[in-house]
Amino acid sequence: MNCMENNTDTYFSVVSAIEAKRRFGRMYGRDVTSRFLDAVNHPEKGMKIIHIAGTNGKGSTAAGLERLLREDGFSIGLFTSPHLVDFAERIKYNGADIKREDVVRIGSMILSRTVTIDGKSYYLPDDIEDTMFDDSLLMALIFFKEKKCDYVILETGLGGLHDSTSGLSETPVLSIITRIGLDHCAILGNTIEEIAHEKAGILKKGTVLILSENDERARAVIRKVAGSLSLETVDMNEESSFSAAAEEIVKKYPSSLKGTYQKENLTTAAAAFLRLKYGPDFQGFNELSKEDREKIKKAFISISWPGRMQILSEDPVIIADGAHNPQGVKALHDSLIKLFGDEKYIFATAVLRDKDMKDMVEIMAPLCGTVYISPVENQRALSPDLLSNEYSVYIDKKDIHICKSTEETIRLSSADGKRTGRKVIAFGSLYFIGDLLYELKKIHLLQ
Repeated sequence: MNCMENNTDTYFSVVSAIEAKRRFGRMYGRDVTSRFLDAVNHPEKGMKIIHIAGTNGKGSTAAGLERLLREDGFSIGLFTSPHLVDFAERIKYNGADIKREDVVRIGSMILSRTVTIDGKSYYLPDDIEDTMFDDSLLMALIFFKEKKCDYVILETGLGGLHDSTSGLSETPVLSIITRIGLDHCAILGNTIEEIAHEKAGILKKGTVLILSENDERARAVIRKVAGSLSLETVDMNEESSFSAAAEEIVKKYPSSLKGTYQKENLTTAAAAFLRLKYGPDFQGFNELSKEDREKIKKAFISISWPGRMQILSEDPVIIADGAHNPQGVKALHDSLIKLFGDEKYIFATAVLRDKDMKDMVEIMAPLCGTVYISPVENQRALSPDLLSNEYSVYIDKKDIHICKSTEETIRLSSADGKRTGRKVIAFGSLYFIGDLLYELKKIHLLQ
């Protein structure tokens, strides 16, 4: 076995050990992070942190803001989840995934409970049952400290108030809350108001809030929390120099992100960028210099966010979208209608059992010509038979195919697309999208 193979084996060994940890620990993630960071002398101290929470749109908002800041000359650390194909996707520096040797080096320290930062060794508490997400976040913070990032963008994993990313001692320079919807109800609450309150838990006194367009119920809850903390707020639901300029930017400069819902996310990202660059007294779009406009234009066309209205193949047309809850599926539905009109599609799909499967199917059913249902190697996966039964309420059973693997799902749906000329739309679970991207790379459909 050569050196490269040894390094690869070590990488997968470390990643497997981290991923094997519990999804939820006995402590809130916020408290785990707080104790971890106390133990390692707070590597996050002095970081300019941008904290993002929300039900949908966090990832593309983060990607848009990251690209805008990087084009403006800053070095950026980006922490997101989940990954689609490779664990290293979670931690990026200036647009590139963390190197595998850094995952091995930092991950091994975390697993051994002995962490070295700036030449000094620290010991992580042994009485904490940390999760994969806790370890991933700590790895990211250590890595970003090493890289001396100008800005660090952190996306919450789940919720806000109790999320691991809320355990940092540093007050974010910006806190962004994207669209709120009903998701993870068993954990976050059964109403929009309850979930909004949980997401608003990221807010700390001294931060600046950027609030995306939102349901009025969610907005009222978030504004109340912001008001109690006396936060400066850029509310995209209201007319302001920031919202108007951000809308003008999205209108003028095309983006590589194709979903119509991405315009809302990029508008939020643009407003956040303008607030960081120009401060609270920004006067509007006309204040942007020619150089700034060129930078924004260049950033927008080069934004990349895999698995979100991503065109994977032209023949047949295969589009992957990580829509995995009713709000996301409705956004996907509306994007398809706007982009391609009212036509029938081939769906390749898989759903986790803790999602509102019935609403998701009902939303997409009018566009469904044929559906290929894939298994997902995840303990939360919904039985393909149950998903098949739900689709059979709307379409003929002969047009519903249960597949044995992701590879079979993509092979059969692709063949169907070539034969009929219909577009293949893959959605339903980010885990499924990750499996699909991996399979497409193997069969060379995805370059």
